[in-house]
Amino acid sequence: MQILSSITRFLQILFSVVVLGLSISLARHQKYGKVPSQTSYAAFTGALGIIASVIGIVSLFVDRLRGVLTWVLDGVTCIALLAAGVAFSVALKGVDCNNTSTDGPTWDNPIISGGCYKDGDTKWCADKHKVHSRCVRAEADAAFMFLAFLACIGVLVVSFLTRRN
Repeated sequence: MQILSSITRFLQILFSVVVLGLSISLARHQKYGKVPSQTSYAAFTGALGIIASVIGIVSLFVDRLRGVLTWVLDGVTCIALLAAGVAFSVALKGVDCNNTSTDGPTWDNPIISGGCYKDGDTKWCADKHKVHSRCVRAEADAAFMFLAFLACIGVLVVSFLTRRN
């Protein structure tokens, strides 16, 4: 059962690292305006997932950490990752990364466009050529949030089954 715990923890840390990396990448390349709150929250949940998985890995070797402490931490992490994935998906509004024209919904999305500002009637946004890559990264970030959530659920199930035995 410890092998199964190790595998689920490894998946949890892997997906959380990807979420953190993609979120930081999107935040760093925000050209205009503030970083969207969904992106900041996604970075937070990625870091929280990493912390929870490191504590979970340590709990495999330290009996005092097993049980309620890791269950609560993993439960909070699961809820945070699910909330981040839903918030990010809602903010993306079902964008189509293959349609990045300046008049489409993809262009006006601050997560994908890198931010825009208006100067009179003229609207300035981030580089049009980078919108496609930002869009793909944003969609991947949302997908990995849900994968990290599923890994976290797996960790909770394995942890609960291990504790009962």
